[in-house]
Amino acid sequence: MDGYPLKRSRLLTAVCLIVTLVIGVLVAVAGANETECNIVSNLQNLARKTFGLQVFRIVTYLGDFYMWVIFTSIYSIYAYIKSRKHLDTAIELAIFLIITTALTYSTKMVFARPRPSCSGISAYDDDVISSFSYPSGHVSRAAGAFAILSRGSRTKESLAIMAISLVSLSRIILGAHYLTDVVGGIFLSLAAQRLASLSFPLLKCKIKKRWLSGRHRHFNLSSNPTPRTFSTLFAHAITKLNKPRSIIHWHEST
Repeated sequence: MDGYPLKRSRLLTAVCLIVTLVIGVLVAVAGANETECNIVSNLQNLARKTFGLQVFRIVTYLGDFYMWVIFTSIYSIYAYIKSRKHLDTAIELAIFLIITTALTYSTKMVFARPRPSCSGISAYDDDVISSFSYPSGHVSRAAGAFAILSRGSRTKESLAIMAISLVSLSRIILGAHYLTDVVGGIFLSLAAQRLASLSFPLLKCKIKKRWLSGRHRHFNLSSNPTPRTFSTLFAHAITKLNKPRSIIHWHEST
């Protein structure tokens, strides 16, 4: 039973990746259809009549790659210096951004779906010329990043859902993506988030072992310079610490 949560997490990761690939195959075969074009057109017209497009041009930066790189860097530095309890979250967020960026770029290259080019809609995003449409990178980054940052708080989770929904809407309203691009981005984000959650404990354990190994090498082990195993090294260091002060090579200033 101890391995059930791990198996379940791996299964859900595989399911999310498969769904992302299935949607990609369908959109690559079918191409843009009238229904998806109408969705983009109707949302654009609704935005013009209500909030205006400029609002969504600002909101869409919540999924911008450079914004998240800068935020993660600042958050990691803050967590390391001032608030160690948030350091795990900062590291997992960084791992997630690496994974989701790699998966998003690879998927875009595989399916190479063109950006929306339906009659009656306009593109209001600078990225639409330089990259492909499926899946949405903004949505995949925002969905997973906000989910990681909002853990443990109902209020934060509600705000995260609102932010993800707004980013998703903004990508369609700005003519950068179809609805299926947004859905694919969400499933890809779920897979990347779970991959980050699975890989983080392994990375953390490896870093901890290297840190402990470095600390043990700092002790003077001249009496046994070549311990054979990690456990032998640790036991030898503890033995040295338990000896009287006169036996340990203390370097005290006179």
